Amino acid sequence: MNPSDGRRATVADLPATAGGGASLAAPDAVSAGLARWRDALYPRMRERPLPLVWTVDGLVPAATLWTGARAWTAWLRARGVAPGERLVCALPPGPGFVMVLVAALWEGLTFAPVPPGASLDAVREALGARVVVATAGEGVVAPTPAGTPPDTGTLPPTPTADPSPDVRFLLQTSGTTGARRWIALSDANVWAVLDSHAPAHPLDGAVILSVLPWHHAFGLVIELLPALLAGAELLRDPSGGRDVASMLRLAREHPVTHLDAVPHTLRLLAADDGGSGLLDRLQGGVVGGAPVDAALAARLARTRLRVGYGQTEASPGIALGDPGAWRAATLGRPLGCEVRLDDDGVLAFRGPNACLGEWRDGALVRLDAERWVRTGDLARAEPDGTYTYEGRVADAFKLANGRFVAAAAIEREVRARFPAVREALLSSPDGASLTLALTCDGDAPSAAMLAE
Repeated sequence: MNPSDGRRATVADLPATAGGGASLAAPDAVSAGLARWRDALYPRMRERPLPLVWTVDGLVPAATLWTGARAWTAWLRARGVAPGERLVCALPPGPGFVMVLVAALWEGLTFAPVPPGASLDAVREALGARVVVATAGEGVVAPTPAGTPPDTGTLPPTPTADPSPDVRFLLQTSGTTGARRWIALSDANVWAVLDSHAPAHPLDGAVILSVLPWHHAFGLVIELLPALLAGAELLRDPSGGRDVASMLRLAREHPVTHLDAVPHTLRLLAADDGGSGLLDRLQGGVVGGAPVDAALAARLARTRLRVGYGQTEASPGIALGDPGAWRAATLGRPLGCEVRLDDDGVLAFRGPNACLGEWRDGALVRLDAERWVRTGDLARAEPDGTYTYEGRVADAFKLANGRFVAAAAIEREVRARFPAVREALLSSPDGASLTLALTCDGDAPSAAMLAE
C-alpha cells in the first residue's frame, strides 16, 4: 500500500516484516485500541518526512523514526516481550524516546515514561517492569546513539507482576499536593482527549518549540502524541523552557508556530523583548500546569495561546480555552467530559477521559468508569461557560461558626486589586477571627480599602 493514496490503513495493510525479520503484522485477536494506534501511526510515519524531531544532534524525519521503531519492535519480540508487560522509558525527549514509544504502542505494551534521573530500581520494582530503557544504569537497555536498540541484551524471562494489556500508559502525578501516584490510562482514555482536542487545537503544518517534559501527561498527551499524529515538526529546546536565549535561538533558526508551556516559561519570554515578539508571532499553543496571574493573563490576551486545564487522572484533558481568551486563573471551557461543582466548591469531572485506575502495591486497582472524579481544585462557574480556579480544597478552611473561607481566592483577589501587594496570606489563629498578612512593594492598602 502507498500511504499517500488516501486509503485508510488497516491491519491487513501492515508490512509483513521489520528490521531483524520480526513480523509487524497484527495478531489474530487485536484490541480496538491497539488497532487504532497502528492504523494511525503506519500511514503517518512510514516513508514520510513528517512528523520530525529536531535536537541539537540533528533532525530526524518520520521515516527514520519509523525504522527505529521497527527495530525496537523486532528487539522486543525476539526477547518474548508480550502485550501488557510494562516498559519503563527513562530517555530524554528526542528521537529515541519517540522510537521506543511507537514500538510500545505497536506491541500493546504498557508504557511508563519517567525522567532520566529517576531511581530506576525503585520504578522497576514498583511497576514489575519487564524492560527498562535508559541511557545508562544497572540492568537497563541502553539505545545506540541513533536511538535504536543495542545488538545484544537479555531480559528477565517473566515480569514480576501480571500483564496489564488494557493499560496503555502508567504516568506519575506531579506530587505537588501529596505523594506521587501511578495513574493507569487506557487507549480509550487517551484517545478521548486526542479526539476532543484535535478539532479545537489543530496541529497540521505546525512547527512546535517543544519545552515540556514528555514523561508528564501534559507533554505526552497534549503535545507529543498530537504532533506525531498531525505530522508536525517538534523542535526540542535543550533548556526545557528555562533559558530565553536558547528558545530564541531555535525560533530564529526555524519558523516556530506553536508553543505549549507552563506559565513560568511564558513569564520568562514576556520579560524579554525578543521573547515578547515570539509570543506575538505564535499561531497557537496550550498553557497549563499552574494558574495564570492577572499580569500574565493581560499579556497572553494579546496572543493566540489558550489555557488548558486537566490532571493526570483526566488523561489529562478537562477544559480548554479559546485563543487569546484570558483572565486571571481561568480554566477554560469543559471539553470531552462533564463537569460539576460539588457542594464544597470542588470541581469534579466524569467521562471517557477518567483514568482506568491506579497502580498500587504492584497491581492495577480498577476504578468505576462512570464515577465522578473530584479534582481537589476549588472553582467558580462563569456566565460564558468557562470556569475560574479558586485554589486547592486544602487551601480553604471553616471558622467555628461554620463559615467557609476560600483563602486562596481571597489572597488572589487582594493581589489583583492592589498592585503593590506582592504576597498575601489569610489565616485564622483562633478559628473565629481572620488575619491577613501582606508583603508589599510600596504603600500597603489600608484596612478600609481591604474591607471594601
